[in-house]
Amino acid sequence: MIKMNGIYGLIFILFLFAITPNLGFFTLFSFLLLSLLFVFLIFNNGSGRIRSPLTIEACFILLFYACIYYGGLYQNKTSTLIGIVLFFAFVAFLFFNHYALKNKFHMFPLVLIIYLFLSMWTLWGSPKPIVDTFDIFSQVSQKLITFQNPYTATYTRTYSQIDNHFHYLPFSFLITSPFSAILHDPRYTIIFFNLVSAIILKKLFKNKIEDNHLDILIAVFLFLPRSFYMLEHMYLDPIIFSFFLLFYYCFQKKKYTLSLLFLALFFSFKQNLLILLPLFIFDKNIRPVLGRKFIFFLAPFFLIIFYLFLSPVPFLSNTFFAMFGAAFYPQAIRSTPTDIALSFQVFVKQFAPSIKTLYLYAISGFLLLAVYMRIFFLRNSTIIMKVFLMTYAMGYFMHLSFFNQYYFVSLFYFFILMLGQSTSQKIPKTVS
Repeated sequence: MIKMNGIYGLIFILFLFAITPNLGFFTLFSFLLLSLLFVFLIFNNGSGRIRSPLTIEACFILLFYACIYYGGLYQNKTSTLIGIVLFFAFVAFLFFNHYALKNKFHMFPLVLIIYLFLSMWTLWGSPKPIVDTFDIFSQVSQKLITFQNPYTATYTRTYSQIDNHFHYLPFSFLITSPFSAILHDPRYTIIFFNLVSAIILKKLFKNKIEDNHLDILIAVFLFLPRSFYMLEHMYLDPIIFSFFLLFYYCFQKKKYTLSLLFLALFFSFKQNLLILLPLFIFDKNIRPVLGRKFIFFLAPFFLIIFYLFLSPVPFLSNTFFAMFGAAFYPQAIRSTPTDIALSFQVFVKQFAPSIKTLYLYAISGFLLLAVYMRIFFLRNSTIIMKVFLMTYAMGYFMHLSFFNQYYFVSLFYFFILMLGQSTSQKIPKTVS
């Protein structure tokens, strides 16, 4: 049986309760709850591993909770209602199979099939969401086919009076464009990589967690609350996390060349993730492998250098400078309503609305740096724990903090809980 003493499973549920109903937009209650959980995780368990498991009861709480929030923001209402009914029926069957039938049926194939069907159902019900990320990734493949530079190309507007620009690193469009060109929807990329992640989790924990329990855990991973909202909006975070899992899996199998390639790809989608790079470079176990095979880690970064030299000003403006806004770069493109983000900066503005943006950035940046240094020098903490805590801190202190950022955090937290779940798991020293 899955152990029952899982306080960190409870924290995971509370974390999702804080970000799910409000779609990651600021509410005082959500911010205070996130703050409480953040402080607890940083100072209570930041020096070690999370060993308490995610109980089976917690899994079903999350699955039934996810049923409530099935669907995309722009999905047809009838489609959403049918999806909720089908989703609920699936979770009810999982529940019945576990408690009444004593796991008579192996659920992993069904979990994948239902995820695939509900994902396709979401896309059919929301074929053209009014979302800038969807529009940009839908169009960038055509820019490549016609030999246009994605960082200087013109995209159709999603929102009135706001121009669309490509804000991500180059491998993001290289990975998504084949799906967009062939299947005419970039969101199939997310479906594909979520299935890849599920299969990796199955391989990682096979014979380490009982099969029926593992199948339920993988179902929770695929059906986290608002996972289909992430799919509808074409948020890259599940894809990026899949590359982290590929890195971890290959490292565990001692396939170091592949592992470093996947790690480099993990850093090749969003520029803000580069803040995590020192955690890997200076990790005492990963550093020797990086030293021997550094060229394989460096290879994907040449594409970034290529576009930097091809069009330095548009590239820097649309990627790195755009993260900081007009406070540091007046020409930076602004298309995100950062004044309603679920972040420390918005909290401060609630009580000091006249504070200068530059001062606010300086305060939050200083606090983020202080937290970063604490995380960096944790002695007994795994690299996975450090990445989780740092992504949490990034969401908490920086201004671009919405549901997708915290969903990304939840994926790392869930993976840590799965490692804690596997009491017989022997984490290789090279990744711990």
